[in-house]
Amino acid sequence: MSYLGIDVGTSRTKAVAYDEDFRPLAESSTEYARLAPRPGWYEIDAAELGRAVRHVIGACGRQCTADPIRWISFSVFGGGTSAVDAESRPLLNVISTTDKRAQPHAEDWAERFGRDRTYGITGITTHASLMLPKVLWIAAHLDRPERIDRYVTAAELVQAALGIRPKMDLATASTTMLLDIQRRRWSEEIMAAAEIPVEKLPELAAPGEPIDRIPSRIADELGLARGCVLVAGGHDQQVCGMGAGLLETNEATDSLGTVECITTLFDRPVFAADLLENNFSNLLHVHGDRIATLAYNFSCGDLFQWVRAAFFGGQPSFEGMFARLPEKPADVLVLPHFAGSGTPHLDAQSKGMLVGLTLQTTAEDILRGAVDSTNYEMKQNLDIWSNHGIFFDRLRAYGKGASCDALLQIKANILDLEVQRLNVLETGCLGAGLLAARGADPDFPLAEVLGRTVSVERCFSPDQRFADDHRRAYGLYQQLYPRMHEVLRAL
Repeated sequence: MSYLGIDVGTSRTKAVAYDEDFRPLAESSTEYARLAPRPGWYEIDAAELGRAVRHVIGACGRQCTADPIRWISFSVFGGGTSAVDAESRPLLNVISTTDKRAQPHAEDWAERFGRDRTYGITGITTHASLMLPKVLWIAAHLDRPERIDRYVTAAELVQAALGIRPKMDLATASTTMLLDIQRRRWSEEIMAAAEIPVEKLPELAAPGEPIDRIPSRIADELGLARGCVLVAGGHDQQVCGMGAGLLETNEATDSLGTVECITTLFDRPVFAADLLENNFSNLLHVHGDRIATLAYNFSCGDLFQWVRAAFFGGQPSFEGMFARLPEKPADVLVLPHFAGSGTPHLDAQSKGMLVGLTLQTTAEDILRGAVDSTNYEMKQNLDIWSNHGIFFDRLRAYGKGASCDALLQIKANILDLEVQRLNVLETGCLGAGLLAARGADPDFPLAEVLGRTVSVERCFSPDQRFADDHRRAYGLYQQLYPRMHEVLRAL
């Protein structure tokens, strides 16, 4: 019996098949375009997303004929929102995480219903990147809204692409601004205020709970075992965090992908005015009763892709570009709000800045400034957490950025933490595979399997040689957004 874990991101879907001992059997990956039909709008073709999921499943299924895949689960990026008809066919593209079109609806909701009241019910902040404001936008702007059977996230579109009537896992539901986090059910108060009938939202399922069997026709087409079961997965940061070994409090993981996201855990929801003010949410973890909170920057991998295109002419490779990083911090600061800001400001209207340029500034200086500044951005979050007693002394890093020694060493230097690179970079697939196994067996020894599957490949300890340079630059960096945010929002 084998398991398949699928990690659906905003630009790429990956899948890895595992045997019963969680040794990889097969893997596949495919990319797709992110669309920008208008300024500030970011979409993913819903049909293309479904084809990508089926492609990676089929590629893995064809490699596992000796041990057919019988259980499947998934990790899916957050914030993506669409709507489907009664046949689970998408009625519009996925409105992606950083899409800004729902900003007026988020602002109206905060004024009409209340940011504090939303936080008290859902445990999360009010923001245009989340599902509820996007649902309000869809209801107001979709041609013939009477066709809408359910509002869905990208996670449910994955299920629909496999011929299954979707359910929403609780970890994803906790990101929507619609879930009562204490009762773990849709909030009747919020839904009444938003005028969303409960039947317009999917049924809920716990991560690791079997949803349904994949129809035999589709199983045959994709090379799966007949009777293959789809298991509820989760929001990508919680699934990826679990795949990196994040099961307990006082631990943290750092995802270095399109978005950078540091994830840590609470024993129970934490409602604090300062945490709300700085936009730190309470999200349901995909394992046990833990609560996850996230510190994130929307412009991580995309920012470095922009630097590579704008200043290096698209050459060399990412690895070659980072090999040219200056050892010493540059006298350049980069406000990494190229897709709006993440926490703590969570300002969808903010924009990026390059500061400190001269006629002698090189492309390498700008690259180093971008690397340093993305870490200064995250350090602001960790400083706020420390004021609330949220501490950890090491970060487990994963994702594409974790493969670069120089990036991890700079991160250790600026955050003054040990940064660990794991032997498994694709922790989303591993976490999803573990959820699939738990669907097969509720007593599956998840922590034990993680303990023998995931190990630290290399540790990066803080190097104090440039500590004074970083302290000075960080002090200056902290002034950028407060002094310039009104200008940035007006541009």
